[in-house]
Amino acid sequence: AELNAAIKKAASAGIGIVAMKTLAGGFLDRERTKPVNAAAALKWVLENPDVHTTIPGMTAFDQVDMNAKVMEDFTLSEQERGELMASLDDPGLICSGCNHCVADCVKNLPVRDIMRAYMYAYGYGNPAMAKNLLTELGTGENPCNDCDTCNVRCFRNFDLKEKIADISRLHKVPSDFLA
Repeated sequence: AELNAAIKKAASAGIGIVAMKTLAGGFLDRERTKPVNAAAALKWVLENPDVHTTIPGMTAFDQVDMNAKVMEDFTLSEQERGELMASLDDPGLICSGCNHCVADCVKNLPVRDIMRAYMYAYGYGNPAMAKNLLTELGTGENPCNDCDTCNVRCFRNFDLKEKIADISRLHKVPSDFLA
């Protein structure tokens, strides 16, 4: 509701709205066994009259074909809407970047950026990109390791401490192994 209000306000002020990360990393789980219904997700975004365009990432021609087909009619079917509603409780792989958690972190970690690395590795299947980002951030091998009292809470129910520990393991992997 908060996001839709902000989108509406911006669009009303004449600001073009571009939707990003519409497929939430492509999967709801890091094992990549629960794919996001890409067509339904794209239709859901484009249903909003205040969203002017979207930039879904595409890595294969079948994805281009699917996105073009959605443009013919982006009305959600009841089945598609049901699938999206059923996945609402699953936080998936994408951090929304709200930064609500940052104030809770005693180390002031760049949680949103670390979660972006998580998405690169598990959502996009690109651990090299994830490691490059972590290296740029300079967060170290496990920035949460010596923090016994983690108060960081995500409103989407990400277990942030677990995900940060998991993705930080990439620091130990030689870069040439990931290339």
